[in-house]
Order: sequence, then structure tokens, then C-alpha cells
Amino acid sequence: MRWSNISVIVRREVRDQIRDRRTLFMVFILPVLLYPMLALGSLKLSAEFEQKPRKLVILGRENLPESPRLLNEKGDGFEPSLFDSPADAERLLVSTETAAGPWLDPTQQKAAIRRGEVDALLIVPADLRQTLDKLSEREGIPIIFESTDERSQITYLRVREVLARWREEIVLSRVKERQLPKTFTEPIQVKGEDVASKEEQGVNVWARLFPFLLVMMSLTGAFYPAIDLCAGEKERGTMETLLISPASRGEIVIGKFLTVVLASMTTALLNILSMGLTGVQIAKQLGAVNNGAGHAVETVIAPPSLLSVFWMMLLLVPLSVFFAALCVALAVLAKSMKEGQYYMTPLYLVCIPLIFLTLMPGIELNYFYSCLPVTGVSLLLRALMLGDYEVAWRFFLPVLVPTVLYGAIALRWAVDQFHREDVLFREAERFNLRFWVRHLLRDKEPTPNGGEALFCFALMISLAWFLMQYMALSGLATSLKATAAGQIAFILMPPVAMAVLFTSSPRRTLRLRWPHWSYLALALGLVLTLNPLVMELGDFVSRLFPLTAHLKEAIARLMGEAPSVGVAVILFALIPAVCEEFAFRGFILSGLERGHRERSAILISSVLFAFMHVLMSLSQQFFNAALLGLVLGLLAVRSRSILPGMLFHFVNNSLAVVQGYWTANPVGARIAHWLYRNPEKGLYHGWLVLLSILLSTGLLALLLRRSNASDLSEGKDQVAHEPLLSAG
Repeated sequence: MRWSNISVIVRREVRDQIRDRRTLFMVFILPVLLYPMLALGSLKLSAEFEQKPRKLVILGRENLPESPRLLNEKGDGFEPSLFDSPADAERLLVSTETAAGPWLDPTQQKAAIRRGEVDALLIVPADLRQTLDKLSEREGIPIIFESTDERSQITYLRVREVLARWREEIVLSRVKERQLPKTFTEPIQVKGEDVASKEEQGVNVWARLFPFLLVMMSLTGAFYPAIDLCAGEKERGTMETLLISPASRGEIVIGKFLTVVLASMTTALLNILSMGLTGVQIAKQLGAVNNGAGHAVETVIAPPSLLSVFWMMLLLVPLSVFFAALCVALAVLAKSMKEGQYYMTPLYLVCIPLIFLTLMPGIELNYFYSCLPVTGVSLLLRALMLGDYEVAWRFFLPVLVPTVLYGAIALRWAVDQFHREDVLFREAERFNLRFWVRHLLRDKEPTPNGGEALFCFALMISLAWFLMQYMALSGLATSLKATAAGQIAFILMPPVAMAVLFTSSPRRTLRLRWPHWSYLALALGLVLTLNPLVMELGDFVSRLFPLTAHLKEAIARLMGEAPSVGVAVILFALIPAVCEEFAFRGFILSGLERGHRERSAILISSVLFAFMHVLMSLSQQFFNAALLGLVLGLLAVRSRSILPGMLFHFVNNSLAVVQGYWTANPVGARIAHWLYRNPEKGLYHGWLVLLSILLSTGLLALLLRRSNASDLSEGKDQVAHEPLLSAG
């Protein structure tokens, strides 16, 4: 990697972006103009709406008491003393009618409100004066309004507030007549004392707002430059000129990536700066308005401190790196800028729920949220801005390391795409659904492509999700038969059906081939030597993300339904091993191998494998499933067979299932005492864990050194004569 070439690429791309008027407008002009215009427009519109007078009809004015007065002397409005200012009283236009005739008809009332003739009606009961004289009775005064009409609803709220103040006047007049102290009606007074200072209240506002802005603006800043630098180069025909330069493909990607990072950070900073300054100016204009705590608005929405700005700039770097790498990787796939926008749009659909999760009450930073690429950074920034450094320092690395790792994976994906000529030089084409389906069924290839593999995964997840919802509604959520049927129908059948329909060699796609005996031995040895490490990791994860009591009870109830240990092994070990291996190490891994290098294909398939366990069972299984997925993928690729992975998967699940059974009898208990330091959790003694590390490392090194059969020439007849498993 030559940084001189990367520097040249960065300068070239930055100059191209500066020459592009769209980029200049999105990065520099839009943030400066957008927020002041939005703020002024919103203030003007809200002021026009709020200040507009509302029409109220009072039926039965003659039934109102003379003191204290509700209406003014003229009877065309409420008593001004019931409002904060005379201007507030003028915003309610009152007209009076007798409590008779068509106004008492509910149909007429509703029609008048909908036609805009009146916004609300107030009906004064005929016996209101007599009721007020009787202290033991209380009269209700109905206000007719329509909640679906904002004008009517606002009028109702204004009238309700006026009646509440009139009620207080009635109570005070009664107290005065009976010569009682004012505290007679309020024997106690609740007095809240907020320990948070005004500055801390202002920081709390920005701590919830700025993480959201930081994510959305950094994503927006990476969105358009990435499309222009990749798909735009294809449309302009300058991609070929760049590729014949002395820079390598990796250096070109790094140069484009750094350019997008710069654009993302600049856009985010300018947008946040513009919005922050606009918010402060608006707060100053509304300085006379007080919030619930009695502080002026400009003191609550105070500018963030310099320390908060520093934390924002610091966390903007990994966030921009992540989004830039992901956008570049997706933009390389696009044939045109229009198609690039289609690829990028799902990013917003994924990021919006992740960032809105941080705005929900009760969501705090923990090890689970720290692994989420967007949520973790947002929660960390909120903790830093609030000064909760004890939590921030504890989760600083758990947030930054996964975010940088996700960005590195996306950047590696982009580099892989740049090494594929069919991706770099394909041009935009018109899509015809009928021709595409005909091509898919007629021009079959031996194995699926990456798109078909990802579609298979999405199909499995969607079908399994609907099955889980149906099982929950029908009370079958803990049914053994339903669990087994779901595995076969929605995990096994989609990849098998797609392999038969869309590939010319389902056997090769699903790796239906007898492996060399050494791979079966390696699979068996690895699963036994890795088991102590698997149990240690499982216990560590369970302590970080403890199971709820309800979930533990559901798992115990499901396991307890198995009539025998043999049935439990079949349901929880054999069936998942067969179904999941055909899906992930069969169809999905075969498809990913076509578009990615061996390591990338194994890594992506293992992440998908872990993600499936999170959605369908336990989030605590993510790390174990991801690490075991790497071993299973390596076994499948090296042996070119599905059987070693199935054996590994089956034995690994069987050990977890039978561990609770065989330790319950006396003989098993004595053996368990020799093996485990904690038989209940299945935690081995320290010397066995150390031995497990040494042996598993040796076996993995042996597996990595074995020649990959898939690297053999496709023209050799040896592959054609290898014994294959029967697909039936």
C-alpha cells in the first residue's frame, strides 16, 4: 500500500467533488440555508395558527351566575382577568345563543363544526346557579368539539383552561364569604426541587438531539459523494482512465473512501453547527416563554459546552468511517447513479430504527447495544455529553472496536468489488421481469450468485418470523412439533428448492459429496477440543447479557417436553444441524463464494448464521454462532462437502443437550466432578480449558494448511468421477 498514490487519488477526488455543483450545494449551501428557513417558516406558520381567533358559541348564557363573572360586560367574550393578557382573551370570539332550537341537536352541532361556522360549543346547564349554591353537588359543563379537527381541538383546550380559572375564582369567592383562610382548599402544597442545574438541563436537550443529527448527517454526507465517485465514474466513462493509473485497486478504493469520509464529516459538522446556532437564536426570540420548571427557554436550550463539541467531533470519526465504507461498497455495485440511490435507500430504513431506539425512555448503554453499529455510538455520545464518564469509559472500546470492525469489513468488501471486472464495467440496462425470470430458469449456472444467496437468507428469515408470530398467537410457541416443523419448512426447504429451481447442479451447490475421512476426523476433533472454549464464551456472554426469568422458564419448559434424551437430541441437535448446514454452508456459502474471496464468503455467511440465531432464538447466541460459523464455513470450503459441518454441528448441539442428562445420575456426577469446575453450567477446569486452546489451535492450523479442493482446475476429470451423495 503506497500512501503517495492514495494521496494523489484523494486530491483528485476532492477536486472533482469541489467542481460538482450538487456536492457543493449539499455540503456547504444547504446546511446554511435549510435550518434558518425551516425555523423561520415553522415559527411563522405556528404563530399564524396559534394567533388566529377561534369561534365559540355559548348556549344558555342566561344560566350563568352573576359573580364571579365568566363573560365580559358586553357578553361577546370571556372575562379578561381569566387570561394572562388581553390579547389572549381576544383569540376567542364568543357568540351567545339561547339553549333551545336547532343548536341542541347533535347532528346540527357536528355539521356546524365541520363547515367551519363554529369551532366549539359550550352548553350552560339550566340549573347551574342552583347547583353552585348547593355545596354537596357538582355540575358538569359540556364542551362540544371534534378531536379530528385541530381548530376545534385547540378551541376546546382554550375554553377548558378558561373554565378551570373560573372554577378557581368560584372557590376563592366561597372561601372569602365564609371567612376561611386561602389554605383551606389547599392544605398541602407539592413543591418539586430539581437538582439539575440550568446548564445540565440544556445539555440534556442537546444530548438527545445531537446523536440523532450526527448519525443522519454523517450518513447523508457519505450518501451522494459515494454514488458520484463510483457509479458516477461509470456513467461519465472516467473509471477506465483511473484504473490504468499506477495506483493499485486497493489504493483507489482507499482514496475514494477517504474522500467520502471527509465529505461525511464536513456535512455533519456544518449541519449540526447550523442547526445549533439556529436553535439558540430561536430560543432567544422566545425568551419570554417559560417551560414547566420556570426557566427561560434560552437557558434550557443553551449552547453545548466545548467539551460536548469535542466528544461529537471525536465520535464523528468512527461514525463517518463506518458510513463511508458501507456507502462506497454499495455504490461500487451500482451500474448508474439512479441505481446507486436504490441501493443506498435501505441504509436509511435500517439506520432510522437504530437511532430512534436511543430516543426511547429507559434505553441505556450496555454490552448488547454497544455492538450495534449506530445505536452504540449514539448512546456513548449521550453518556459523554451528560458527563456520565463512568459508563462512557466502561463502554468506550466496546463501542468503537465493533464500529471500526464493521467499517473495515465494508471497506474490504469494496476492495473485493473493485477486483471484479464484471462489476466495474457493467453498464446500466433495462430490466424486464419476464425476460429475467426466463433467463433465471433457462440459463442456469452450477451454483447461485451472491444476490440469490442473500435473497434465500431474507426469505428464510421472513418465513420463520411469520411462523413465530403464528405460533405465538395460536399458543404453539413452545411446541416441539411446531419447532421441528418450522426448521424443516422454513430453514431447509427454501435453499433446497432454490438450488433445484435456479442452479444446474444442486449437488454442487449443496455440497452433496463424500469427503475424505480426514475432514470428518478433523470435524470431530475440533468440536471436542473447542467445547471447553465454547462453554466459557457462553458463560461470559450470559453474564454480560443475562436471560430474563420468563425466557429461562420458556426454555426449560420446551426442553422438559422432550420425552427422552434421544428425542431431545433429534429435535435440538440433529434437525438443526441438517437444516442449518444445508442453508448456510450449502446454498448461501456457495452463492457468496462466487462474488467474494474465500475468507470474505466464510465471514459473511457466519455473520448471517449468527444473525439468524438472534432473530429466531436468543441474542446471547450471536457470538458463539458467529465463531462456530467460521469453523463450519472453513470445513465446508476445504472439504467441499456438507457432511463435516453437519457432524460438527450435530455433536456440538448434542453435547449441550445431553450435558444436563448424564450429570444427573451418580456415575455421570463423578465424571462431571473430574471434568467440570461448575457442572451445572458445564464449565471445565482451567487445565482442560488451556489444553483445549492448544489442541484446537493445532487442529485449526492443520485445517488451514490443507489444500483447498475448490482450487483444483475445473477441467480435471477427477471432480466428475468423485462419489456424490444422493440428492434424494
